[in-house]
This record gives sequence, structure tokens and C-alpha cells, in this order.
Amino acid sequence: MTAASSESAGLPAIDPELVEAKAELLARIDGVRRQVGYHNPFLLDRPDLIWLVLEGAVDLYAVPVRDGEVIGVGIHVGRVPAGELVFSPGLVPSAGALVAAEEGADLALRAVAVMGTELFEAKRADVAEGDFDLIVVDWLDRWIGHMAGLAVPGAGARAAELLEAEPGQEVPAGRVLGPQPEDVIWVQCNSGRVRLMGLPELEYGRNDPPIPVARHLWVETAEDAILSPAYTPTVLFRDMAWEALDAFHHMVLTATARRLAEAAEQDGGRLETRRDASRRRFETSLGRIGRLLDRHGQTETAGLAEGAGPLIAAVDRVARETGIDPASRGAKPRGRRVLDIAQSLRLRCRRVTLTGDWWRRPGAPLVAFIGETGVGERGRPVALLPAADGRWRLVDPETDGPAGPGRPVTRAEVDSLSGEGWMLYRPFPAKPMSVGEVWRFGLYGLKGDVRTIMTCGLLAALTGLLTPIASGALFSNVIPRADLQTHLWVVLALLAGAVGILTFAVVRGIALLRLQATMDSSVQSAVWDRLLALPAPFFRRFTGGDLADRANSVSAIRELLTGSALQVGLDALFSLVSLALLFWYSAKLALVALGVLLVQVLVTGILLRIQLPDQRALLSLGGRIEGLVFQLLTGLSKLRVSAAEPRAFARWAEEFSVRKRLTYRVRLNAAAQAALAQLFPVLGTLAVYLSVATLLTGPDGRPEFGIGPFMAFTAAFGQLTMAMTSLVATAGTVLAIVPLYERVTPILTEMPEITPDRAHPGEITGRIEFSHVTFAYAPDAPPVLDDLSLTIESGGYIAFVGESGSGKSTLLRLLLGFELPQSGGVYFDGMDQAGLDLTALRRQIGVVLQNGRLMSGSIFDNIVGSWPLTQDDAWAAARLAGLDEDIRALPMGMHTVLSEGGGTLSGGQRQRLMIARALVHRPRILVLDEATSALDNRTQAIVNDSISKLNMTRIVVAHRLSTIQDAHQIYVMKSGRLVEQGDYRSLMALDGEFAALARRQLL
Repeated sequence: MTAASSESAGLPAIDPELVEAKAELLARIDGVRRQVGYHNPFLLDRPDLIWLVLEGAVDLYAVPVRDGEVIGVGIHVGRVPAGELVFSPGLVPSAGALVAAEEGADLALRAVAVMGTELFEAKRADVAEGDFDLIVVDWLDRWIGHMAGLAVPGAGARAAELLEAEPGQEVPAGRVLGPQPEDVIWVQCNSGRVRLMGLPELEYGRNDPPIPVARHLWVETAEDAILSPAYTPTVLFRDMAWEALDAFHHMVLTATARRLAEAAEQDGGRLETRRDASRRRFETSLGRIGRLLDRHGQTETAGLAEGAGPLIAAVDRVARETGIDPASRGAKPRGRRVLDIAQSLRLRCRRVTLTGDWWRRPGAPLVAFIGETGVGERGRPVALLPAADGRWRLVDPETDGPAGPGRPVTRAEVDSLSGEGWMLYRPFPAKPMSVGEVWRFGLYGLKGDVRTIMTCGLLAALTGLLTPIASGALFSNVIPRADLQTHLWVVLALLAGAVGILTFAVVRGIALLRLQATMDSSVQSAVWDRLLALPAPFFRRFTGGDLADRANSVSAIRELLTGSALQVGLDALFSLVSLALLFWYSAKLALVALGVLLVQVLVTGILLRIQLPDQRALLSLGGRIEGLVFQLLTGLSKLRVSAAEPRAFARWAEEFSVRKRLTYRVRLNAAAQAALAQLFPVLGTLAVYLSVATLLTGPDGRPEFGIGPFMAFTAAFGQLTMAMTSLVATAGTVLAIVPLYERVTPILTEMPEITPDRAHPGEITGRIEFSHVTFAYAPDAPPVLDDLSLTIESGGYIAFVGESGSGKSTLLRLLLGFELPQSGGVYFDGMDQAGLDLTALRRQIGVVLQNGRLMSGSIFDNIVGSWPLTQDDAWAAARLAGLDEDIRALPMGMHTVLSEGGGTLSGGQRQRLMIARALVHRPRILVLDEATSALDNRTQAIVNDSISKLNMTRIVVAHRLSTIQDAHQIYVMKSGRLVEQGDYRSLMALDGEFAALARRQLL
């Protein structure tokens, strides 16, 4: 097969000179040429043999073997192209779990060649001679790369510290070490113990040969150790390579056997789970049919993650109780913590402390742990669910099942808990939300309280009818006849009615308070969740203070709808029973009364219509003032430096005076409404009296209406007018709902950045590609980036330089997904960013911006943030950022409290603290936007040296060119295009744009 034909078949192009050179060397040793193809595969079960691929290619598969025969389906390892060497790892015994119901199976590699492949088979001992050292280095490194892909099919250890080929390195326990992406380093352990890929079964120590680590592979120190890493030539020179290669083969095949055994066990578990799911689905269907005739049937509980592990089952049970369907899980959980499982459901959660008599008070469902917990959450997970009777129930998925009823929480149960729990927060659906949908969202799980409020209101209104009815009876029968006994019974009935109304009011008030608290918690948290999930361009439309005011508008609307306005509205609604009583006594007078009320409503509506523009302008202006005040306060030090306090005050006073004028007009209108509200009851009573004299007089001049019915009518009319007067008095307040909703509408109607159809990126390696990216901030604006294409390899150190406005920061915004390109695409490990879950992607990117700020809190809180990490993690990050000594010098160390912005720290300390914050979660990609501008040369060197030892892709935007002299690749940008690229020396020698920038800095 020729080189051209190989390339057309999808194989790597063959370098004929390279193949011939190696073949010529091999001609000096005994061997045989073999023509092979896919029809005659063979096992690599003899470690003493090697095969040089002269033409074609060989695919390798890890397969289970017994007695020299393949007995199952294996996994693809990789393809060895022409010019590379195939080694034979031999067999790994005792891998019986590889094949279901098979014992004693071994694991081996199987070679399957493409058609037309030619191999040169020889003894491995022949190439171990010194004449072949230079060629063997390349062969070994490439082969180890293939085997590394077999051992770790993913992205390897996140941000492992980079190994350096220096002997006698003292490494503390728990360190994760890996090579540069393109390197192969052999790690010899002089003392202590080391684990390949962190697996206990792959542990080796002082008397063992060195183990090679390549791309995706890593070692972890099981205890304090002294390591002597070396490159392949050194290991060959020391005559240690072949024994070490055999040990490496055994370790890799052992790890593969373990992985395949776990996969087989999971497949068996999945089959069992599917059978259980089918059985439960059948039983649930029968139960659903039975509940059609059972009006008191239990709530549906199907769909929980039974068989998916106790922690997932506990989280899913709490999620369902909170109103979240676990079936909406966007992706399989990527970890074993509550936070990871909640993220798979696209939920936010927070840790809570279970203190005091919490189980005797109402609350929200929680995920808790029996026994030990903490950052690792090592206890047994349970679900704590509040019951309708005010008690709590504990559901243990391991004993009760995920859908079990659980058991009541007692003091013994409380004492067994770890004292911490997790609360889940239900988000809005990923769609634009109307006010009705927000209202229904907030009422989830509150139907009982709504029924209580409505029932008590109706009963109170019906009980209130006792007053007019009793008044009519008194004046019709009791008083004219001086019936004292009946009079006493009427008084007792009125007293009982008053007690009943009081009772109904108390019960309704309690239910209303519960509804208010629950709605405020669920709706406001959902609004802020939506706000945090919105795309970055949305935030350019509003100032920070204005946006916070808009977000809080939902809480203001809730207060208006569920506060005194709701009570008054319900009273007015239920007062319609008094209107019905008016028609019972006299339809003519009732129509007169109704006409008066309609006039009152009409006049009030006109006044409200006049007031609405002022209300809208007042709220809009209030948002602007909030934003202005926030900006003035955050920039107060700059105002003082420039002596601009008078101008700032004048700017605020100008807006404030306009606000006060609007407030005066609104209050003047409200005063007019209040005056009319007091006038209409008098006018209504006057209209009723006049109507009695004109409409209810018979032909003989005598009234058709008795004194008793008239007194009952006036009493009922008084109740109705009182309710309507209260309603009119609060109408101006309720009117604010309209502009409040208009202000919060942009938040509710904007689509969130992450939608359920986006894929999880998995564990990325750090490879990034910009493919023909063009971007402008407005459709009619000139492009900031113009047809930009570049590739950043995993583990690379890349720098972007250029004058201000050249597009460097815009490039970073596209990288982080804050902006979307108008054409072209950004790819991570070949995956289009447009189809990825950006939140999951950003969790693997550490970012330090030039204008980044510290938050108010301790140094530990600033470093760790919301990550479930420990003090050791924070100290490790501080050490990498060169900040550990500065923190130890502080009286409170890690617990030193900082004000917002970290004003007590120097500029360099603040930058290093932000670097530590970016490194603490060991990202795959580190982005530094002029993040070391405040560091002196010594500190800069410490930070660069620490970061250079981490296995991550580094992207730096730099104005100080001296900080990027060690960058693997420097891109020079101008007007949105890449005009130069290369390393520091080559760009200086080019004497172009980069050299001109450097000379300007030297002047």
C-alpha cells in the first residue's frame, strides 16, 4: 500500500524515508516480514516479541481470553500507524469479572490489521541493544501514548501538577502529578508509595521499576515520597526501560480489567433496574386505575431514581416534593455529591445547619445524612420531608425505598443526623414567564392554604349577614313587642357571630402568612436564579442598581398581592353576599345601591388611569437613582481623589428632585381618591333614603317597606360600602403592580443562557479552536473580530497582545460564552460551544480579570467561594499564587475578614488572591486578563513558576510583554485580526508589530 492510498483510506500518511530507515536498521537483526489483514488477527500474548508496522496500520483491542481463545467482546485501544512499533503486553490473569458468568478469564491485547498491512516481527531483546536507543525512544513514547488511552479513556486528572525530570523531588502525600501533554516521563519512587491513576491496586514503591506517565495519565502520592522522574533516554541508559515497560503493561491491563468489570457489573445492574422499573410501572398503572375510584388516593410517586444509588434517590425524592420532576435531569450526575446531582437537575442548592428544635417547626424538604458528613458527605443520605400535620418524616432510600412513606422524625432520629442538610431551590421553566405563570409557580404546594383562605373568607362573610338579618328582626318583631327574652337570644347570636368572624379571620391570617412566606421564598429565589442564568449581553442594558431593583419588584408584587390588598380584595369579593341580601329585601333599592357603587368604581378607575403614568415614571426613575447611588458609592474613593463630590451630589440631587415632584403628584392623586372614598358612603346612604321616599311609596302614599326590612337593608348596605371604601383606598397601592410587572418583565421574558437541550461537555482536556469567528457588538457595527481562526492545544501557554481595541477582551468573552459569534464557531475538544452546557463548561475554566473584585468575607471564603472544598485546598491554592506567606502573617490567617473589594490588601495581594480563587478548583483552562499587572518581578516569577507546573491550558492577555517571555505561542492582534504569531524570540526577530510594542515599553 502506497502512502497516497493509506491517506485516502483514512490512515496517517506514511513517511517512506522514515520507514525505510527503520527497516534498514532492523535488517541487522533476525526477523520476518508478515503480510496480515483483518482476516488473521493475533493476540499480543508474548512479551518477548515486537512488530514494526511497515505499511498499513494495526488496530488494537483489549479482549478477554481463556486458553488462548477470545471469549468476549473487548474495547478498542487505538490504531498503530506505519512506522511505529507494536509491543506485546502479555496476559493479565484473574480478570474473571470481565465476562458475565465466566471465571478465570485473562485480559490481552488483540491486533487486527487493515488489509495490505505488512509487519516486521522480531525479538524484543534485539532492539534493546544500544544501537537502537534513539529509535526506541520514539517507539516507546508513542506506544505508551496508545496504552495511556486504554487506561484512561477520558481527560485524565484535572490540573495535575506537572512533573519535572529532576531526581530526588520531595512530594507530600496526596499530590497529583502528570506530564506535559506531549511528554512521556518515567516516575521512579525512591521512598514512600505512589499510585498510578490514584488506584490502590496500582501502587508501587521503592523497589519497583519506574512507571511511565503520558497524556491523560497521572500518579498520586499515597504518602510522603521522594520521586526521581526521568525521560525515556535516561531510563534506557540506566537499563531500566524493559522491566519498567512490563510493569506498566501489567498495571494498564489491570486497570482496564477493573474498568471492564465495573462496566459489566453496571450493565447487569441496569438490566436488573430495567426489570424492576417494568415491574414498578405495571404496579403503578394498576394503582393509578384503582385510584380512579378512590377520591382520597395517595399522591403519585412514580419516577424516582430507584436503583440509581441512595444519594440520587434521596435528592430525587426531595426534588419531587419541591415540585421538580427528576425525569427532567439534563445529564447523568458527574459526581457523587448533592451539588453534582442538583446540577444535573439544573437546580441550585445550599447547605443548611439543623439546629435547635428544627423538626418541630415547618420548613422545606431537605437532603440530610445519617452519620459522618462534611465536605465529602460520607454519611448515609436520607430525605427529610415536612408532613401536612406539621411533623417531619425521614425517608431512607436504603431501607424505605425511594418512594417509601418513611418514618416520623423523633429525637433519636435527630441525634443520628450529621447536623447539616441541603435545600433545593426550584427554578422557573426555561421559557418566557407571564405574570399568571409566575403566580401559579408560586402557589405550587399551597392549594390547602388557598382553600383555607377562601373558605374562611366566605364563612366570615356569611356569618356577617347575621348583623343585618338580626337588625331587621329586632326592629320588626322584638322591639315593638318588647320581647326581652328574644332580644337576649338575638344579642347572643350576634356575639357568637362575632366570635366566629374573629376565629375565621385568625385562621385566614395564619394561612395567609404561610402563603406569603412560602411564595416569597420560592418566587424570589426563582427570579434570582433566572437572573443569574441570563446571557451576558442582557446585563449591558441595565445598571447594577436598576437591575437589583427590577429583580426585587417580584417581591414587591407578591407583597401587594398577598398583603393587606389581598385581604381587602377578598373582603370586597365576599361582601357580594351582602349585595345578594340587598336584592332579597328590595330589588329597586338594590339597583340604586349598585349604581352608586358602580359610579364610585368608575370615578376611582379614572383617577387611577390618571395616576398610572406617574407611577410608571416614578418606579423607572427610582431604578435609575438606585443605579446611580450604587455607582457613586462604589466609586467614592475615585470621586474624592478627583474632588468631584459636588458634581456627584448635583447629579444625584437632579434626579432626586424629579422623583420628589412625581411623588407629590402621586400622593395628591391618592389624597383625592381618599376624599372621594369617604364621600361616597354618605352619598350612597342619601341616595337610598331618597329612593325609599320616591320608589317605595304605594298609591295611597303609604311606604311599601317596613321599618325592620329597611334597617336590615341599611345594615347590609353599610357592610357593602365599608368593603368597597377599603378596596378603593387600597386601589392606588395595587395600581403599582402594573409598572412593577413592566419593570420585571425583561427578566421573566428573557430566555436563560442554559436550556435543557444543551449537552454536558464532560471532562475537557483544554483544547480550544476558533474557526473563522466574526463578531460585532451590534448588527450594523463594524466587526470587532474578523474571520479569526486559531487552535490552542491542551496544556499550551498562549498569550494575546495588541493595542487597546484590538479585540483581545472580546476574544475572551467569546471563549467564556458571554457572547456568541455572528459566524464561525468556538470548539472545546472538537465540541461546538453553541451546543454545550456553558455552566458546566465554565466550572472547568479559571478566570482572573483585570478589574475583578473581592467579595466581603474571610480570605477562605474568597478563595473557596461556593465550592465544597477544605482549608487544605485553600492553602494549596494560596501557595500556588504565592500568597501563603502573606496570609500566615495576618493575625487571623485564612479567617481574616475582608471588606468588599479587599481594601485592606495591597494591589498585588488582591491579584494573587484572585489567582488563588481561580486555581482552587484545579481548572482545565486558566484565563488571565492582565491579572499580574500589580505584581513585582519576584512575585511574578513565583506565580509563573507555580502555574507552569500545573497541567492546564493557560491563556493570557498581557500588556506588560515581559510577563509572557515563556509563552509557547504569542498572538498579536490588530483590528480584530491576527497579524503575527510565534514565540517571544521569533516575534522579536521578525521586527514587526510585536517588536514595536516591546520597544515602546522599553522607552
